[in-house]
Amino acid sequence: MISFLLHLPTWPLIRIIGILSFLFLTVGISLGISYSFSFWTRQTKRRVYQIHSFSTITGAALGMLHGLITIIDTYAPYSWRDLLIPFSASYSPTLSGLGTLSSYGMLVVILTTDLRNKIKRGLWLLFHMLSYPIYIMALIHSFFMGTDSSLPLVRVMYVLSIMVVLGLTAARFASRQTAKQDSIPAKPIKLYAVPTPSASPQLPEHKREA
Repeated sequence: MISFLLHLPTWPLIRIIGILSFLFLTVGISLGISYSFSFWTRQTKRRVYQIHSFSTITGAALGMLHGLITIIDTYAPYSWRDLLIPFSASYSPTLSGLGTLSSYGMLVVILTTDLRNKIKRGLWLLFHMLSYPIYIMALIHSFFMGTDSSLPLVRVMYVLSIMVVLGLTAARFASRQTAKQDSIPAKPIKLYAVPTPSASPQLPEHKREA
C-alpha cells in the first residue's frame, strides 16, 4: 500500500486537486452570497443551499487532500510540521501558511454551521463571514504558488472567479440597501391651512358719509 502511494504521480495530483478545491470553494461562496436574493423560489432556494453546502465541504476536503499529498511528494515534499503549522514551511512559507490557514478556516466555518442551532446567531454570523478572508487567502495561495497559474486558461479561471464573487457581493449589498430603504416608513406630510383673505369690514352708514 505504501509502495503504491509513493509511486503515485503526486505532483500532477497536487496541482489538479488544488485547482479543483479552489473551484468548489468559488461555487460554494458564490451560492452562499446569492442565497439571500429574493427572486429564488422556496424550492430553488433549498436546492441552492444544498449545492452551496456540498461545494463548500467538497472544496475543504479537496484542500486538505491537496495538502496531505505533499507529505509523500518527491518533487517538493512537506513535513507534518510544514503542513500543520502556518508559515513554518521551508519552501514559500508565506504562501504555504495562507493555504494552511484557509484550510483551518474552512473547518471552523463548516463546524459552526453544523452547530448553528446551538450557538447565538450573531456568533454564527461572525464565523460565517470568515468565508471572505478565507477565500482571499485560498486565492492568493492558489494563484501565486500554483505552477499552472501561468497558463492562459487557468488565468482566465481565476479572473472569472474573482469577477463572479465580487459581482455577487456588490449585488447583495445593493439589494440589502434597497430593502432597507423600502422598509423605512414614509414620513407623514404636514398640511398647513393657508389663510384666506377676509372681506373688509363694512363701515356703519353714518361713518361712510363722514
